[in-house]
Amino acid sequence: MLVIGELKCLHCGHISGRWVGPKGSPLTTSGLRPLPPGADPAALVRCGRCAGPVYLDDATPVASTYRLRRIQRMREQLAAFDARPRRGHAA
Repeated sequence: MLVIGELKCLHCGHISGRWVGPKGSPLTTSGLRPLPPGADPAALVRCGRCAGPVYLDDATPVASTYRLRRIQRMREQLAAFDARPRRGHAA
């Protein structure tokens, strides 16, 4: 399950980006997503407006419908594979 949260400044409250990552994983710069696309994710460690420290706010789980559909398709494929008759193999 993925978790998403906003990077908010402790000083001015400006939201400079988001963090996205698996639940329970450590916060790393690879999970940082800047709000203006194309900005340097490593620059998100400080506020873009006042250069104050940022913290992760409102971390909530995200259920991706694409991911859920993909898991369902894989389960259906595995069930079909297990249900097919086996020929020529002795147990």
